[in-house]
Amino acid sequence: MAGACGREKGGPDRQGNAAAAGGERDTHLHTITGNSNGSLFMKNKLKDSITIKILFAMCICIVSFTLVSSLVISALLGSRLSERARQTNEQYLITIRNQLNGYIGELNTLGALCASNQNITQALGYHTLNNVSAKRMCLKAQEALDSYLSSSSLTLYATRLAIFNSDNICITASASRGHNISETEQLQEYAAACFQNGTGTPVYSWRSAIPNVSASALTSSTDKDSIILACLYPLSVSDGYYLYMEIKPELLKSPLAPYQNLQQIFITNEDRSIFYSSFTPSADFYGELSDLTDGITLQTGGRKYELSSCRIPEFGIYLCILSDKTLFAGDNLYILYLLGIILITTISAGLIITRIVSTRITKPIHVLTAHIRKISETDDFSYNPDIVTSSDEIGEIGHAVNHMALHIQELLTEMEKMFEQRKNIEISLLQSQINPHFLYNTLDSIRWMAVIQKSKNIELTTRALENLLRNVAKGVGDKITLQDELSLVQDYVHIQKVRYVEVFDIHYDIPEEFLSCKIIKFTLQPIVENAVFHGIEPTGEFGEIDIRARSDGEGLYLTIEDNGAGMTPEELQSLKESLKNSNKDSLSGIGVANVDARLKLNYGPQYGLLYDSMPGEFTRVTIHIPLERD
Repeated sequence: MAGACGREKGGPDRQGNAAAAGGERDTHLHTITGNSNGSLFMKNKLKDSITIKILFAMCICIVSFTLVSSLVISALLGSRLSERARQTNEQYLITIRNQLNGYIGELNTLGALCASNQNITQALGYHTLNNVSAKRMCLKAQEALDSYLSSSSLTLYATRLAIFNSDNICITASASRGHNISETEQLQEYAAACFQNGTGTPVYSWRSAIPNVSASALTSSTDKDSIILACLYPLSVSDGYYLYMEIKPELLKSPLAPYQNLQQIFITNEDRSIFYSSFTPSADFYGELSDLTDGITLQTGGRKYELSSCRIPEFGIYLCILSDKTLFAGDNLYILYLLGIILITTISAGLIITRIVSTRITKPIHVLTAHIRKISETDDFSYNPDIVTSSDEIGEIGHAVNHMALHIQELLTEMEKMFEQRKNIEISLLQSQINPHFLYNTLDSIRWMAVIQKSKNIELTTRALENLLRNVAKGVGDKITLQDELSLVQDYVHIQKVRYVEVFDIHYDIPEEFLSCKIIKFTLQPIVENAVFHGIEPTGEFGEIDIRARSDGEGLYLTIEDNGAGMTPEELQSLKESLKNSNKDSLSGIGVANVDARLKLNYGPQYGLLYDSMPGEFTRVTIHIPLERD
């Protein structure tokens, strides 16, 4: 009884300890309250620091993303613009070249017309102009020249147009300056030098074939170095008939006029002399013209340019266009301005959005923190709807906190009930405690008296009861072999057969390979006991109980089946609920439901008891446990 008294004092002691703990916690709460004013600033600072961290992190992400995106977009757009500029320049050059090719075609057409004109060929066929017919034919030839020149677009640029032969006969257009004998001889020498190999290809030159006259006499200019385009066209090389034309350089400048304000254009010849430019080249620019490969980079005036060039082989010149490659210039500067505006706008919008998001995150966090602090300070585990107002992750956390608080409250209530039940059980055990050795010795004496009196049934029954009581006294949580468990069932069945004579019989179908498998003690006995009391006895007829064993390789299945009353699903569920605790006639004090709980506790939730029953037919209980061998 001393032990019982000691356990009974456990309840008041626990309450006293709880009260002491409560007092200590109250003291701690007073300390916290006393320091609350001092920590208010720290809490506000912590709140601000979290917000600042969120803002800072978001700003870094936004700025980094926007900056990288801007640089990538700038590079892509810059590359795209450069490519478009290159393509545009190529189109410009193609257009200009086509116009110049048109002028070249005009020159060839003019030469072909002159070569095919009968008056011109007849006039050039004379060796002298001493007779009237020769002079009359020369006038007709001059009229033909005037007609061809006036109908050609070259009339705007031609300063001299003449046809001549090797006999010093030279016929000029009316608008052109005439030739004297000396000038005609110079033209003959120039033609002989150009066509000495007998080729009939027109010859173009950027100097006059009459050097003594030069361009000043042709253009009424006082500049002796004026550039002129001279064209010598062979009407008939074999007969010595030629057409000579001098053209103003405006022939080249006119196609460039529409583009000179859009691009930087210049024209150079094979000697790299620039005789036309839409800009003023720097002094060092001429030194970079040694290579006019398309796509190279040239520099002038401190800026870098990409060169697009096109050679006109007939005139021996290069048409060149420069595209500015400087970063802060033209379209590139516009792109940078645009990206700067996008960057500032994105950062501003990001800061506003970040602030809004930060507020929406921190506000419910503060509510949640206040509720958790309330739980820790007041032991108030009640449901708080304020922390589950949102449906996001924070709302899920609030729902989990509410669920946890309610679960803690349930656990505390359950612990109080368990403590009360444990106290009552300990008192009952102490009150009913009997010395097991005294009980075993008494049963052993009865068994020997039966042996002496040759009462076999009493001897076997006493031995069975003694074995059962010994195993109950040793505890019911140990694991034993299936063979030992079946021995306990046989002892129990022997005792029940003494009580219920000719009421039931039991059969075993256990392969020998499973006898060494491990099983928790008193797993089969409560189920066999339930089959006798609730399956066979209510029928009032003789019944049979079958115990079988099988395995699927990983699990062991033990089936206890009786042919008793059977049950409906509702009756089966009701019976499972009523069998959670054993009745007063139970041997081991373990209910069938508790057997299931013990199996799940030891092996896991996938193991335990499986029920199957049919009213008036059978009740089958299958035990599923892992296959463990001794």
